[in-house]
Amino acid sequence: MKKLITFVIALTLFSCAKEEKPEYTIISGKMTHNEENKFTIRGIAFEKEITLDQNGNFTDTLHIDYNGAYRIGRNELYLHSGKNLNFEVDAQNWSSIVFTGDLAAENNYISKKTSLEKETISNDPKAFYLVGEAEFLSKLNSFNQKRKELLEQSTFTVENFKEKELRSIDYHTNYLLNIYIEYQKRFGENKDFTVSENFPDTNTITDFEDSEEFNFSTSYRSLVNDNFYKKVEEAMGDEETPEKYFEALFTTFKTVKAQNIKNSLSRVVAQAVSASNDNSEEIYNYLINNTTDEIFKTELTEKFNKIKTLVKGNPSPKFNYENHNGGTTSLDDLKGKFVYIDVWATWCGPCKREIPHLKEIEKQYHDKNIAIVSISIDEKKDYEKWREFVKTEELGGIQLYADNAWQSQFVSDYAIEGIPRFILVDTEGNIISADAPRPSDPKLIELFTEIGL
Repeated sequence: MKKLITFVIALTLFSCAKEEKPEYTIISGKMTHNEENKFTIRGIAFEKEITLDQNGNFTDTLHIDYNGAYRIGRNELYLHSGKNLNFEVDAQNWSSIVFTGDLAAENNYISKKTSLEKETISNDPKAFYLVGEAEFLSKLNSFNQKRKELLEQSTFTVENFKEKELRSIDYHTNYLLNIYIEYQKRFGENKDFTVSENFPDTNTITDFEDSEEFNFSTSYRSLVNDNFYKKVEEAMGDEETPEKYFEALFTTFKTVKAQNIKNSLSRVVAQAVSASNDNSEEIYNYLINNTTDEIFKTELTEKFNKIKTLVKGNPSPKFNYENHNGGTTSLDDLKGKFVYIDVWATWCGPCKREIPHLKEIEKQYHDKNIAIVSISIDEKKDYEKWREFVKTEELGGIQLYADNAWQSQFVSDYAIEGIPRFILVDTEGNIISADAPRPSDPKLIELFTEIGL
């Protein structure tokens, strides 16, 4: 190994006459039908906003930290330092994308691979997963053959790209085998579903700390995430409480060694920096000191500073939103009453599962000094869906519609990153709990009794 390093150093010293490749990549092209006139490229500990001119053209220099998989929205790109990429695309039809430049071969392959996956799985996942074991394995085998044929038919400019992509296909196969089992349990209405002894082994990947594979393969990243959550579940045991979950997240995260994997998982563990977690400061400090993603650190610090203000007795952030019955309703309008707030959306399964319990709470406390407020953060395109849902489901209480979905000020002020989220405010508009128990949790009744309801 030392001889190899010496050789490499010597080669570098005696190659000064040869022009070195730049440590950056230039991305350029044209994107039409983009209403925001910008898009963002994201990677592991990387984020760069690209601005379009009035005709949709763009060009920018990217100083990337690694060679591998990046994303624009849900669309994958392969970027490599020193190699440039150009593409043209209709933002409303990503399949229209055409790549040119140094990385055209790699990215055109990825585009074709993505289209094949959509055609086989994404367009109708139930048809792919909700079948018998033999039929599923037959479909998976056919899908793999098509992917490998596509790979063999392609030629690439990046050394070892094909070998890495072949491994990535194997990672994705492993991931799909895991998904089949989970999909059957969740959507096949069979929580006790099991596969036969002949089902392929889904634990063929044992090393979940390979930094290079993590950079290159989104499928490997999915397996790492799955493995991480399995370890979190093991750490939780049978104690399924938010407190135990936060503790298990933090404990498991501290065992991760690879820095790029730490950077990626840090955004998951940041859930534990919460208004309801007494250990938020310890976790915040650990994340700040053990990740190198500066963008994440800035966002986490902003969140932590908000959380520090969301303590019992402090004034609650305010809202003033459209009421389903007409007009608007603000938190100030409800002064003199306790206020139990449900932040939810019509697309949120866990939110909808709380509705029957919330109706029971409304019925039980109908004549008490408490207002039960539901704030929808549905997107503007789902406004009518929200109005119809409230009507058909006969939702009670005060039904409000936030003005800007996740970006609404009230949602931001409470550092809400997941829903449903429940908040309890006292008669003077001060916080009792910034992360109150759900209606399905018996602790909510205990809390209501504690405050005299």
